[in-house]
Amino acid sequence: MMSVRLYLLLPLAMALASLHALPFAPRPDRLFGAAVPREIRYGDEGRQALRRYELRLLPWTAAALFVSLWLPLSWAVLWAEAAFLIPLIAAGWIFSRRRTEIRHLALPAPSTREARLTDADDRLFRQGLLFAIPLAILTGTALYLHLHWDAIPARFPVHWGANGIPNGWSTRSLTGVYGPLLLGTLIVLFQLGILILSSWGSRRSARNPAVPMVLIVIASVIATAFSAAGLLPLHIVAARTLVIFYIASFSFLAVMIWFSLRRHAESGAEAGEITPEACWHGDQFYYNPHDPALFVEKRIGLGLTFNFGNRGSWIVLAVILLIPVGLLLLAFALTKG
Repeated sequence: MMSVRLYLLLPLAMALASLHALPFAPRPDRLFGAAVPREIRYGDEGRQALRRYELRLLPWTAAALFVSLWLPLSWAVLWAEAAFLIPLIAAGWIFSRRRTEIRHLALPAPSTREARLTDADDRLFRQGLLFAIPLAILTGTALYLHLHWDAIPARFPVHWGANGIPNGWSTRSLTGVYGPLLLGTLIVLFQLGILILSSWGSRRSARNPAVPMVLIVIASVIATAFSAAGLLPLHIVAARTLVIFYIASFSFLAVMIWFSLRRHAESGAEAGEITPEACWHGDQFYYNPHDPALFVEKRIGLGLTFNFGNRGSWIVLAVILLIPVGLLLLAFALTKG
């Protein structure tokens, strides 16, 4: 039972830690989402604002983690979500308050808004090539299954209940054996499409170098997970192995993000994108009909967000939402088959 509790507490602890790291995730010239001079960001005002955020959030995260040590496992479905949701709401409120306090220090946005929707350099090409890693993982697994096709039983388990007894089965067929690999490949290609689309529809100054690395690492984790599921006809992966895999994956992701951000800061690369304060609503939604960019840099965390003032962004949003629905339907069809 203790191993089950630790299995639940590990992702919770990592999620709560991410709330404390939230103000440090954007570019070095950002303070609670606002573009400020670096002497402010690293000066007394910046350090005090960050300290107040951490100290006010700490009781919420500590209480969530401590209470989770004693709550019954039979209620885990309820308290595991609440243990993160409540501190998340608190973090959002505290973050917004700190942002209001330092808003007067924000740099003004340029009066002219231009969007460079294509990139002449080859960074995007190199980043796209790195997606060959997760695709190679899935392809290698498919080749392994093909070479050992005769060793696959006619019927094999693919899901187990809490008591360890199989409660889901599949058969030796193209969809039953290669279905997980096909689904994993489509998800990886979807992430590659997101990278290409966001690079095409955003200004170069809006692109954070850590974001492509995050997508590539996540794609590799997804490919490995679906490859493990694809190997179920021949091999069963132990739960302990999966825990170690996810710990290593998240640790590697954190290290790569840190390395990418540090390298970007030390290289003296261009500052992040500065967008008009008046065009942000609720600190999350950007609406500027005069801005031709489809995507702009997020104010909180890494990555890009939509310019909802651009009609094209609504079309892109609809496509992005429809594709995961299609993948879910495909997954259901493959499982049913």
